[in-house]
Amino acid sequence: MTHRDEVCFFRYNFFTFEIGFFMFKYFFLSFSFLLYFSSPIFADDETLYMLNELQVSTETLKQELKVKKGEIKKTLSQNDSEILKNDIKNLSKQIDELETKFSKIATGIDVSAVKRNGTEVETTLSEDFQLLIKPLIQSAKDGTKEMREKAYLQEEIEEYKSILPKATKAHANVQNLLTLSKDKELTEELKALEVYWKQQIQLLSSKLNASLHQIATLEKNSVSFSSSLKENSKNFFQARGFVLFKGVMGTILLLLLMRFLYFILIKVFPIFTKPSRSFSIRFIDLLYKALTISLAIIVPMTIFYIEDDSFLFSIGVLLFLGMLWAFRNLIANLWQQARLFLNIGSVREEERIFFEGLPWKVKNINVFTIIENPTTGMQLRVPIEKLVGLNSRPAQKHEPWFPCTFEEWVILSDGYYGRMIGISPEFVELENLGGGRKTYLVADFLALSPLNLSSDMRLVETFGISYKHQKESTRIIPNLLQEFLLKKFEEEDYMHGLIKLLVQFKSAGDSSLNLAIIVNLRGDMAGLYYKIQRDIQRWCVEASNEYNWEIPFPQLTIHQGGE
Repeated sequence: MTHRDEVCFFRYNFFTFEIGFFMFKYFFLSFSFLLYFSSPIFADDETLYMLNELQVSTETLKQELKVKKGEIKKTLSQNDSEILKNDIKNLSKQIDELETKFSKIATGIDVSAVKRNGTEVETTLSEDFQLLIKPLIQSAKDGTKEMREKAYLQEEIEEYKSILPKATKAHANVQNLLTLSKDKELTEELKALEVYWKQQIQLLSSKLNASLHQIATLEKNSVSFSSSLKENSKNFFQARGFVLFKGVMGTILLLLLMRFLYFILIKVFPIFTKPSRSFSIRFIDLLYKALTISLAIIVPMTIFYIEDDSFLFSIGVLLFLGMLWAFRNLIANLWQQARLFLNIGSVREEERIFFEGLPWKVKNINVFTIIENPTTGMQLRVPIEKLVGLNSRPAQKHEPWFPCTFEEWVILSDGYYGRMIGISPEFVELENLGGGRKTYLVADFLALSPLNLSSDMRLVETFGISYKHQKESTRIIPNLLQEFLLKKFEEEDYMHGLIKLLVQFKSAGDSSLNLAIIVNLRGDMAGLYYKIQRDIQRWCVEASNEYNWEIPFPQLTIHQGGE
C-alpha cells in the first residue's frame, strides 16, 4: 500500500466516522426528547444542552454574516452585490429565528408577545376597524395558540427531518471528492464547500432539536379540551361576568322604562290607540319605536365602554355590524314597511285586501296588523312585512265577504246540504239535519259554489199529467193545483215562511204535459228545504187523486214494418 493509498484510507475511515457521529448525534437527541419528561433533573441538563447548541449555531451564522458583509464592500459587480445582499438577508433571518427559539426555550414563554412597538403611525379606516375588534381577535387567537404552535412546530420538524439527510449526504459527497482531488485550487473550493455543509448539518440539527424541545414542552403543559373550556368559561365570568350582567340588565331596564313611558303616553293621549290615526301620530309612534331600538343598542355599549371592557365592547360592535350587514338587503323592504306603518303605503286601514284566499278588512295597521272578515267575524294578526306587495282598495256596500255565516244553511255543488257551525281561516265545518258533520278546506268550500238558503230561497218542482188533459192543462189545472197547494201549506203550518207560490204550464214532454211549481220561501225555512220539496211532490199526487188527473209514465211504442 502506497503512502497516498494510506492517506486515502485514513480519510475515508475518518469521513465514515464523522458521518456516523453526526447521525448518532441526530438520533440520540431525537430519542432523548422521548424520555425528556421521565426525569425532571435531566430536563434541565437537556435544556442547557439545547441552549448551547443554539448559541453555537448562532455564533457560526454571525461569523458567516460578518464575512459576507466584508465581501460586499469589496465587490464591484452589480450581480455579485445582489447575490451577497440576498445571502446577508437570509443569514439575518436565520439568526433572528435562532435567537427567538433561544429566548423561548430559556424563558418558557413567547417573548414576541412581550415586545411592543412604541412608534405611532397613521392608520387607515380598515386598520382602525381591525384595532376596534382587536381584543376579540386576540382572544380567539389566544384560545387556539397552543394548537397553532403545535401545528407550526410539527411542520418545522417534518421539514428539518426531510432536509437533514440530504445535507448529510451532500457533506459526505463533498468529503468523498476531497479524498480524490489532486488539484490544489479544486481542493480549496471543496474544503470551503465541506465547511459550509458541515455548518448546515449543525444548524439543521440545532433547529430540529429546538423544535422537538418546544413541542415536548407544549405537550407537557397542555390540558384537555374540557378542562380548557371549563377554565376559560370560569375566567370569562370571573373577569367579565359582572360587566356583562350590568349590560344585559341595563338593556332590560331600558326596554321596561320605554314600555312604561309608552303606556303613560297612550293613557294621557288616547289618540295613539285609535284605529284611524293621523299621519303625524303614526310618525311619532314610529320615531318612538326607532328610538327604543337605538337606545337598546347604545346602552350596553356605553356600559362596556365605561367599564373599559374592550372584549365585550368588540363583541357588541361586531354584533351591531353583523346586524347591519344582515339587514343591508332589507332596506327597501323596511322602507315599504315604514310607509305601511304610516298608512301611506299600498295597504291602508278600513280598506279591503285579498289575503290567503279570502277578502279581509284592514282594521289596524301596526307592527302586527289586525285584519278582519266582517261576515264571519274572523280576525288575523299579521306581521306588517307580510303586507308588503299587497294592495288594498275601498270596499263597496254590495261586495260580499263570505258566502255564509254561522247557523246558515247551504247546498254545495257536490250535493251536500248542511248548516255552517264553524269557520276558521283554514276550515269550514257543516252539520246536516242528522247531526253529522263534514269539514272542508276554505278553498275547497268556495270552489264548490255554496248556495246560501238562509237568505230566502226558491224551490222549482216539475209535475207531469197525461195528454188526455191537454185542454185543461194550460189554465184550469194549474189554478186548481195552486189552490190545492196553498191549502196544504196552510195545513202544514208553512204559511209563515211562504213568500210566493205559482203553478204554471212548463212544457209538453214526450209522454206528459209538464207543470212548473215555483215556491219562494223565507230563509228561516232553509232547514226544511228537502222536506218541503218532498211534500210538494206528495201534494201533487194527492191533487191528482182528488181531481182524477192521470199521471203518465214513459211509454215505448214499437212499429213493425211490412214485408
